[in-house]
Amino acid sequence: MPLPPQTCFHHFRKFSMLPLWLGLGAGAIATLPVWGAERIQFFYGPFEATITLEELEAIATDGAAADTDGLLTNQLNENQLTSLQGFLNTDFDVDVVMMSRLSYSDVGTELLQRLGQIIQTESGANGAQAMRAALVLAAADEAGLTVMNVMRQFPLDTIQLNLPLVQKVMAENQATFRRQLDVVDRLQQQAQNQAEHSAELISTSVSDPRQTGDYPWRMETVTFINPERPAPSVADLYLPDRRSATPVIVISHGAASNRQTFAYLAKHLASHGYAVAVLDHADTNTEKFERFLTGLEGPPDPQSLLNRPRDISALLDALEQKAELQQLTLESVGVLGHSLGGYTALAAAGAELQRHQLTEVCSDTVAEQPLLNLSMLLQCRFLELSAAASWDVKDDRIQAVMAINPLTSQIFGADGMGELTVPTLLVAATDDYFVPALPEQIEPFELISSKDKYLVVIENGTHFTPLDLGEQVLAIPDFLIGPEPALAQSALQAITLVFFERHLNELTDYSVFLNQAYLNQLTSGPFQFSIVQPSPSSTHEPY
Repeated sequence: MPLPPQTCFHHFRKFSMLPLWLGLGAGAIATLPVWGAERIQFFYGPFEATITLEELEAIATDGAAADTDGLLTNQLNENQLTSLQGFLNTDFDVDVVMMSRLSYSDVGTELLQRLGQIIQTESGANGAQAMRAALVLAAADEAGLTVMNVMRQFPLDTIQLNLPLVQKVMAENQATFRRQLDVVDRLQQQAQNQAEHSAELISTSVSDPRQTGDYPWRMETVTFINPERPAPSVADLYLPDRRSATPVIVISHGAASNRQTFAYLAKHLASHGYAVAVLDHADTNTEKFERFLTGLEGPPDPQSLLNRPRDISALLDALEQKAELQQLTLESVGVLGHSLGGYTALAAAGAELQRHQLTEVCSDTVAEQPLLNLSMLLQCRFLELSAAASWDVKDDRIQAVMAINPLTSQIFGADGMGELTVPTLLVAATDDYFVPALPEQIEPFELISSKDKYLVVIENGTHFTPLDLGEQVLAIPDFLIGPEPALAQSALQAITLVFFERHLNELTDYSVFLNQAYLNQLTSGPFQFSIVQPSPSSTHEPY
C-alpha cells in the first residue's frame, strides 16, 4: 500500500538533506586561519542571492520567531523554519581526533572533494580544505559540531554555493526518491496480490519460525588461517547438540561491526539445528575502526575487500577438521551478510566483480554522478587494488545466500549479478541512506539468474534496522537509526530460518512461509515486510 502523504514528506525531507548531514560527518583538521563566515552566497549566471550568518543565527536561536526581513524567513513557512532550526542545531557527538582521521582517510578525502564542488570558497575554488578546517574547529569548540557552528568556523568571509550544481543534485535526489516510492509501492502491491492467491496455503504442520527451536547449543571460538592475511582470524561457532548431519551457515558482518552484531540470528538458527559460524573480519571490525579513529592504526587496506570473501573459504577449510566429529555438512553451505558483509556473501556465492564498470563510473564528477549513493565511495576503492590481483573469490560449497542491505550496483553490475545461480534472498530497507535500496538491491534483484530468488523490503527500515547495535564507534543521529531495531529482530529471525530451511535443508514445507501471506503476520510496530519473487510468467522487465 502506498505511504501516506505526511510520511512521504517526512522521508523526502530527510533524504534531501543527507549529503550535507554526511558531509559534516566526514570533516576534520587543517592549518588554515581561523575566522567565521559572514554570509552564504548563491550564484547563478548574473544573479546572486545572499543569506547572512546573522539570519541563520536568528533562526537557529528562535526558529519560527526569527526576524522576518531575511531571504529564508520570507520564503519559508513556520513549520519549515522550525525544521530548519532543528537541522542547524543538530549536534554530532564526534571528537577532533575522530574527525581528523575520517577526513584524511581515502573515503573521507574523496567525499570532501566531491562536496567541495558544491560548497566552494568565495573565489569559486573547491571548498574541501575550508570545510575540513571548519569541521575540526567546530568539533573542538565547546558549542560542538553542529551545522550552525561549522558555518561560524568557516575560515573565509563567504561560503559560496554552486547553485546550478545544487539544483542538479536536488533534482536527482527528488527524482530518485519519488521513483523509489513508486517502485516500493508497486512491489508491495505485487506482494499483496501474491498473498491473496496463497493465504490458504499457510500450514500449521510446521512450528512458527519466530519461535526458538528445540536444540540446545554451545558456542566456541574457532581460529583459522586466511593465507592473504598477516595474522590468524577468528569466528564464533554456535554448535547445536545433534547427532545427525548438521547444516552450516556462515555470517559476515559489515564495516565497523563485529561478530556480536548478528549473535541474535546465530542463536536462533543454532536452536533450530544449524551450526552457525559468525566471522570476525579483522581489518574492518569495530576494534580496527576504533583504533583508526583514535590514531593508533591506518585505514583498512583495499585488499581487505578481497580478503573478506576469502575469509569464508578459509573458515570452511578449517571447519573440515571438525566435520567428522560434528557431522558438519560442508559440501552445501549457506552464507548471510550485511552491508559490506552482504557484498562479501554475494561475491563468495558467485556474483562476479566487474573492474571495467567501476573504471567508467568512479571517474565521474558530482555533476555527472550526484552524491546520492554513498556506497559508491566504498565501491570505488576496488580500483585501488592492483590490476594484476585475482578477483576470483567464489566458493562452490555455498549453495544459498542471503544478503541484507548489500552494495552491488557497480561492483557487480548486470553481468556480475547475472552469475548468481544459487538460491538468493536480498533484503532492502526503504530508509537506508548509506546503501540505498533502489540502485543497490531492488534493481539488481531482477538481474540475478537463479530461479529461486526473493526480495524482502522493510518499510521504515534503515541501514541499522537489522543490527544488534550494542556499543557504537560513532554517534549516529536518530533519524539514521530509525525506529528501534530490536522490533525487527523476530521477523528477521523468521525470514532467515525459513529461507535456509527451504533452500539449504531443502524442506519444501517451508515454501508456504516465503510469501506475503506469512509476512503479513510479521508486522512489528513501525516495520512492514514485503516479499516478492518472479512469477512463472514474469517478463523480467526492470523496475
